[in-house]
Amino acid sequence: MSRLAGKVAIVTGAGSSGKVIGNGKATAILFAREGAKVLCADAVEDRARETVEAILKEGGTASAFRADVSKAADCKAMVQAAVERYGRLDILDNNVGISVRAESPACAPTRARRIRPRRRRWSA
Repeated sequence: MSRLAGKVAIVTGAGSSGKVIGNGKATAILFAREGAKVLCADAVEDRARETVEAILKEGGTASAFRADVSKAADCKAMVQAAVERYGRLDILDNNVGISVRAESPACAPTRARRIRPRRRRWSA
């Protein structure tokens, strides 16, 4: 199939931890199977590279990029990388998630804040 032939996609959260295939990795692989060139972005670049290797083994086109999507500068650099590497950007799949294991948030207050960030008030 080639429903995405000629398209360029960024998939954030494209890496997987452990032996499972997470949603981001699965999405990146499927986009590549459909003909897209994929920038695989993840906070852990080695995980993104594993996804790229899977895509390349199937004959697809992909590259890895380390990005923390909670940082605006990383997001800007990620988009610039896609345009520089592939000439355009058509698809952005925001698929970032985190998994934290703890007995209770009281045991790990910094982890709890990472899941539920403090609300900020914005002024116009």
